[in-house]
Amino acid sequence: MEDGEGPTKQTTREDMAPDSAEQSDKMHWTLHVDGSAGETGRGAGVVLHGLEGFTLEYALRLDFKASNNEVEYEALLAGLSLATELGAGKLKVYSDSQLIVNQVNGIYEAKGPRMKRYLQKVKEKLQRMREVEILQVPRDMNNRADALSKMASEETHDFGTILTEILPHPSIDEVQVLEIPPGPNWMDPIMRYLKDGVLPEDKLEARRLTARAAHYLVHGPRLYKRSYT
Repeated sequence: MEDGEGPTKQTTREDMAPDSAEQSDKMHWTLHVDGSAGETGRGAGVVLHGLEGFTLEYALRLDFKASNNEVEYEALLAGLSLATELGAGKLKVYSDSQLIVNQVNGIYEAKGPRMKRYLQKVKEKLQRMREVEILQVPRDMNNRADALSKMASEETHDFGTILTEILPHPSIDEVQVLEIPPGPNWMDPIMRYLKDGVLPEDKLEARRLTARAAHYLVHGPRLYKRSYT
C-alpha cells in the first residue's frame, strides 16, 4: 500500500533457507577431488577447505598404470585420508566423476575386482568419519582440483609451495611396511613451542627457536610450513 500501512510480511521457510544453508556450510569441511590420466602420466588433485579459512592443496602423482576411474578413486582416497588426519568432523566431498560418486552412494554397482576393492577401501575410510556427504559437481565447479591433477600428471611440472607426493603403487595393494620406532627429531621443539609455549632455557636458543617457528603452524597432529598464500 502506498502509505506503508498494511500487513507485515511474515518470514517463511523459503526466506530462511539460504541463510540456514550458508550457516550449515560454514560448519562443514569441504573437499574437492579430481583425477587425470593421459599420455604424460596420471595424477590426482585435492583441495581441502577447513574451518576459519584453512585451505590445503595437494597434488599426487601416480607412478603406476591406472585407468581414469582408478585415478579418480585414488584422488578420493587421498582426500579422505587428509581430511581424517586433520580432524574433519563434518565433510562435504565434491567430485565431477558421475561413476565414482554414484558407486560410493550405492546407486551404481562396482564392476570388476579392482573397482570393487577401491570402493571397499573408500567405504572403510568413510566409516571412520562422523558425517560425510559425497556430491557430483560439473567440471567447471571443480576446476582447481582438476588443474592440480593435470599438473601432477606432468612429470616435469614445478609445483612451487604446493604439497606434492608420488604414489608408487595402488592404494588397494597390500605393501609390507617396516615400522621405525618414533624418536626425537627437529620438529619436536617447534611443536612444543607452538602448542604449549615451551622454550629452551638458553636465551640464544630460545630466540632462534621463536624465529624459526614463525615459518610453521600446527594443525591437528602435523607441523606445516607456511607458504606465501
